[in-house]
Amino acid sequence: MRKSLIACVFVLSGCVSQSQPGMLSDNFDQSEAARTRMSLGLTYLKNGDYTQAKKNLDRALEFGPRLADVHYALAYYYQTVEETPRAVEYYENALDLAPRNADIANSYGAFLCQQRQYDKANKYFSKAVDNKHYANTAQTYENMGLCAREQNQHQNAIKYFKTALNHQPSRGKTLMLLTQEYLETGQYAEAENSLRRYQKMARVTAQSLWLSVQVADAQNDAKAVQSYGEMLRALYPQSAQFKQFQTLESQSGSRNKQALINDKTAAPAGSDDSVALKNKPGTPGMPATQSTKLVSLAENPQVHVVQSNENLYRLSVKYNIKMSSLRSWNNLAQANVLEVGSRLWLVPPEQQTNQVVE
Repeated sequence: MRKSLIACVFVLSGCVSQSQPGMLSDNFDQSEAARTRMSLGLTYLKNGDYTQAKKNLDRALEFGPRLADVHYALAYYYQTVEETPRAVEYYENALDLAPRNADIANSYGAFLCQQRQYDKANKYFSKAVDNKHYANTAQTYENMGLCAREQNQHQNAIKYFKTALNHQPSRGKTLMLLTQEYLETGQYAEAENSLRRYQKMARVTAQSLWLSVQVADAQNDAKAVQSYGEMLRALYPQSAQFKQFQTLESQSGSRNKQALINDKTAAPAGSDDSVALKNKPGTPGMPATQSTKLVSLAENPQVHVVQSNENLYRLSVKYNIKMSSLRSWNNLAQANVLEVGSRLWLVPPEQQTNQVVE
């Protein structure tokens, strides 16, 4: 997520003159020279030449020590090279020089969110959107949504993404993010609606098709899952998303075959083995503090212990298992919220009896 935050908005000149006067003259424009050096430094930074980037940005500061944009550029440089204290220094210098600059406030908010300083980040995001002349309000609300998502505040994230779309309805990235939030919070109809909006105004991508697979799977629409999977096969056969679909498809097939085998070899109804897990404490879906022990989880990928910030959607993607299967195997309700510390089976009930030891 953190890399998804829009850190800053610099417009780089397409053609930058590198010629500089050898000495200052009466008609030498120091502000223009500072901006030229700044633009050149940012171009070098974009191309990965950090040494030349720093040299030109330092020269820009010499020419324009009171230009907010120069301090802003240096803040971005130090952010890129992960020198946090200096990045903070130059962001605050820039805002001292231009306190009403919403672009700088937005970028500083994004940077602070990356540092997990969430309250301070929201202060600067709010400062940006409160500026009536700010043209990138949708971008800032999207950043606010990403920051809320980082804190696992999904309802706030949804609110901010929807507000961003109010300001820019055709913002494809925000629609994708909103769809994922709906999916992660179990609001599948809303996820389908926002995804349809995306499909009407943006081009089909491997990511959007894989998200379509996830939404269809959440709604138990096997036909749609296969249809979107075939589109991935046709349009993006080399993509990571198609490989994820292949793994999901393969695992679903192997599990179905195993289930048929288990049905044929299952213990007779009423035998001890057939009811081994019924009402036992410590089984998946119950807190891990119960007395029954499990086989070492590090050696046993058939059981997962829920960690902070995990939900059914993320585990479905992680293990390439349908959400509907996870719900069924663990007797979960439709909601995607999971209790931290609870154990989830990653296999159907027929394969669960060997996981518990006395």
